[in-house]
Amino acid sequence: MAREFDGALWPLINTRVRDHSGQPFLTSIDSQGFRTELSGVTLLNAVAKNAGALVDEGDLEPGSTIAIYLPWHWQRVTWTLAAWTIGAVVLAQADAASADLVLTDLATVDSLKDADEPWVVSMHPLGLVESGLPTNVIDATGLSRMQPDALLVPPAVGDDRAIFIDDQSLSRVAALDWVASKLPDTSARVLINQPDANDLAAWLIPALFPLLGSGSVIMTNTADTSSISQQEGATHIL
Repeated sequence: MAREFDGALWPLINTRVRDHSGQPFLTSIDSQGFRTELSGVTLLNAVAKNAGALVDEGDLEPGSTIAIYLPWHWQRVTWTLAAWTIGAVVLAQADAASADLVLTDLATVDSLKDADEPWVVSMHPLGLVESGLPTNVIDATGLSRMQPDALLVPPAVGDDRAIFIDDQSLSRVAALDWVASKLPDTSARVLINQPDANDLAAWLIPALFPLLGSGSVIMTNTADTSSISQQEGATHIL
């Protein structure tokens, strides 16, 4: 599928939902053992809402840059896919001052001194709106929730730059090709545990691997993956 992909991500997400609606897209298990599972439909709605917020509230357009300082969490996946859906470029852990918009969480926002009105995403396992936010930040989760479930902003077409990470730049087509080369079994259930902040696989695989077929990704944050791997039926561990 990767060779046929022309860079238009939104149709690919819809195809995944249509062809494999009964399969999980993403499973997230945090350090406390709280399990969140996103179906394709749930992810589609989240991406549509986030994309709407980025365009309508963030005034972003194709080629705009988003510095993402979000931890290993399913919200990072939905906002990354939203960025690519509208044609924005993800700057992974990049200079906040150089980006058109900064996405972060409450635990990190105080360290981003150069960020102008950063958007704070809730890290609640169920995506509940964050409480007690400082006055100089934007409630990204609240803005997303106000958007419709359907995508009403123009989806990006063509193959443009998708991500800049650790001095490496990839387009949307190159990113999907990279994932396909790492995981040729498109029906796999892939577990990724506690990756580094600049791990390219951790940014690309949870967002893009399920778009290749019926496979899914398990995001974990634990010292021992053996029981979770067995419980979740993981076929590959990265």
